[in-house]
Amino acid sequence: MYELLLTKNTTFIIGQVAWVLGKLMEGIFFVLDKIASLYGGTPNIGVAIIIFTVIIYLLMLPLTIKQQKFSKMSAIMNPEIQAIQAKYKGVKDPDLMQQMQQETSAVYAKYGVSPSGSCVQLLIQMPILFALYRVIYAIPAYVPMIKNEFLNLVNTLMGVNTVNPGVVENAQTFKNSTEFIQTLSSAAAYKKQFKPEFLNIDTISIENITANLINSDNALQNIESTRNTFIDVLNRASLADWNNLAAKFPDFSDLVNNTNLALEKYNLFLGINIGYSPLDTIKSSWIEKPEGWVLLILVAVMIPLLAALTQWIGVKLAPNANGADTSNGQEDNPMMSSMKMMNTFMPIMSAVFCFTLPAGMGIYWIVGAVVRSVQQIVINKYIDKMDIDKVIEKNTAKYEEKLKKKGVLAKGIYDKAKNNTKFVNPYAQNSKSDTLSSVNNRNLKNAPKKNDKISTSGSIASKARMVKDFNEKNSK
Repeated sequence: MYELLLTKNTTFIIGQVAWVLGKLMEGIFFVLDKIASLYGGTPNIGVAIIIFTVIIYLLMLPLTIKQQKFSKMSAIMNPEIQAIQAKYKGVKDPDLMQQMQQETSAVYAKYGVSPSGSCVQLLIQMPILFALYRVIYAIPAYVPMIKNEFLNLVNTLMGVNTVNPGVVENAQTFKNSTEFIQTLSSAAAYKKQFKPEFLNIDTISIENITANLINSDNALQNIESTRNTFIDVLNRASLADWNNLAAKFPDFSDLVNNTNLALEKYNLFLGINIGYSPLDTIKSSWIEKPEGWVLLILVAVMIPLLAALTQWIGVKLAPNANGADTSNGQEDNPMMSSMKMMNTFMPIMSAVFCFTLPAGMGIYWIVGAVVRSVQQIVINKYIDKMDIDKVIEKNTAKYEEKLKKKGVLAKGIYDKAKNNTKFVNPYAQNSKSDTLSSVNNRNLKNAPKKNDKISTSGSIASKARMVKDFNEKNSK
């Protein structure tokens, strides 16, 4: 069976997460349908997307708190990490490099964060966010109520018996429909799904249709996968595509129009059909000029603009944006420059994508950005109220206890982490962006000379001294 977008995603992890989220979306639609039926209405996809997005981001709140705490603490501890890096700049001695790693680890432990902490949180969140996007992008695959609205039309276009939808009775109708549907603008995204010979516009024939969809042992599977392909294309079809479909098949025009109207009831949100892209809504409103067309254009324009605005606000509220330290030459850091550029272009790209994607995706981006911004404000206030000194004291005690259990002397390492200018690297070159110049001047007199032997915590001399001290203490 061909892997199609309408079928539930089978990608490792993402597919399983998408299945769970799909069940949640199906449950939301079920509740909305029951509520709407009390008033003779129809459950709305726009409302379902909003509820769905809010629930998912609330469920991810513990991960979000950890990620923002990491970002906030990273902004506070970065000067210390940079100081350690500058102190050991150019050092290649294994013992000194080990000491640098120990001091760096001590600083991370002091603030209660892990060097890989942010990556871990993102790795956990990414499958959820990809699956969230996947469910919203292909709602008919996860909500049978929506998929059922397509079935009668699709079976008719495929020449499938509508009473017993599993047998292709008219191969010529199937050929005509399959060839035409590949000319629709929405079909461009699904070219891979039309690769089989009985679907591909360049190879399709009555013979291979008969062989694969009528006489084959896999006929039912091929029919189902083809049905999903048709629904995929029609689910992304523009208003112009629907009009072209009705014009191409006049015998089915009433069925085409009725299906489109039924889907509009689900998709109608704030006066526009969120199954269409804002660009398509603007074009059709400008050409046809229905009642209230100016308002329709305004709503269509506001969706990508709000997507960009909310994305920009989210970037500004991010802890890294508020806490980044540029006083120590960090503005010249390639990684920081790349992050700054990405944060600048992300809102712009959001607007561009939301102009061309179905408006439902724009609603998802807006709601997601708003929820994240509210979460950032609340979490930032919570973190700002934290007593950093107490947090450091608590984390320090934990780290020292951990080192003691491993049989490592903790006090010396932590003293170096707290006063990370005790050792000044005599080989590091001075530069105008030296971040330690103002901090280390008072310690230069204690710096080892170039020809002095530097005894580190990991060197043989240091270990011998520790043994000597231990023997002296126990001999008293």
